[in-house]
Amino acid sequence: MLKHIAIIIVGYNSKKYLTSCFSSVYQSTFKEFMIIFVDNNSTDDSANYIEKYFPKIAIIKNKKNFGFAKANNVGIRKAIKLGYRYFFILNPDTILDKNCIKNLLMQANQNTILQPLILLHKNGKKTNLINTSGNVLHYLGFSWCGDYFKNRSKFNGIKEKEITSASGAGMLLPIKIFQATGGFDELFFMYYEDLDLCWRARMAGFNIKLSPQALMWHKYQFSKNKNKMFYAERNRLMFLLKNFSVKYLLLIFPIFIINEFCIILYSLLLGKFFDKIKSYFLIFRNRKKIKKIKFKNLNESFKKSKNLVYSKISFSEINTPLLVPYNILLKIYWNIIYCLV
Repeated sequence: MLKHIAIIIVGYNSKKYLTSCFSSVYQSTFKEFMIIFVDNNSTDDSANYIEKYFPKIAIIKNKKNFGFAKANNVGIRKAIKLGYRYFFILNPDTILDKNCIKNLLMQANQNTILQPLILLHKNGKKTNLINTSGNVLHYLGFSWCGDYFKNRSKFNGIKEKEITSASGAGMLLPIKIFQATGGFDELFFMYYEDLDLCWRARMAGFNIKLSPQALMWHKYQFSKNKNKMFYAERNRLMFLLKNFSVKYLLLIFPIFIINEFCIILYSLLLGKFFDKIKSYFLIFRNRKKIKKIKFKNLNESFKKSKNLVYSKISFSEINTPLLVPYNILLKIYWNIIYCLV
C-alpha cells in the first residue's frame, strides 16, 4: 500500500541547522510524513546528534560525500521501498511554515513537480523577501533565483504559477516523475541538478509549478561554497550539451563563444580562472558519460517554453553597467535564433 510523503533531507556538516529544520517539520499541521536524513559522510557528528535527539528520523550514512544529486536518489529509493509516493526534497538550512506541507499536498498530483514560495531567513529572522519563486533559465544555460529579494506580496491571491524549474532547496517530487526521468543525474554532483531534472520532466510532458500559499524560509548564502564557480560552470555546460539539440547548440555557438570569453575574464577578476578552465577539461573527460535526452519533439517543446526562458542576464549578485549593452546584444541574438530553432 502506497503511503503519502517522505521528506528527504541531505546533509553535509549541517548539524547547526538541524534542530530548527526538524522542529519546523514536526510542527506541521500535516502529520503523515516520514523524514529520511541522508548524511554525506559529515565530520560534525550530525548522524549521532540525530540519533540522540531525533530518534524517529531514518538515517542513511553514506561512506563518502556523494553530492546532492546521488544522495537524494539514495533517499528517494529508500522511501519508494517503504511505500511512499511523494518526496519532499528539503535543504537542512530551511524552516517550514506549519501549513507548508498541507498546502503543497492540496495541489499535488503525479504529473506535477511543486515548489513552495521560498523566502529568505536573514539575521535569525523570517522575512517577507523572496529567496526564489522558482529558478529561471537563460538560453545560454545560466540559472538563478526567480524574484530574488522581492516582497512575497507579489503573489497575493495567486494559487499557482508555472515555473521553469523548482529549487532543490524545497521541491515536491512525485514518484511517477522520479521513475519516468530516472531521478537526479548523479554526474552533476551539486548545482544544476534540480534544473536538469525539471527540464527533463518538462520535455517528457510533466508540469513544474510554484505553490505560493506553501511557505518556507531558506538561510540562503550566495557563493558560500568555494568550489561553486567550478561546479556551476561545468554543470551549466553539461546541462546545455545534455538537454538541447545539435541544431540549437550550433545556433547559439557564436554568442556562446563571446559569453565564454566574458566568463573567463570574470573568473580572472575573482581569482577563479583555473576553476573555469578545469570545467572545460572535466566536460571533455566525461563527454561519454553525458547522456543526451531522447524525448521526441525537443525543439517544439522548447518553443512552447519560450516564455520560461530568459534572454537577458539578471544576477542580483552581479551589478555592473556593462550588463546593459551586453543584455541588449543577448536579446537581439535570441530574437534572431528563436525563429530558427
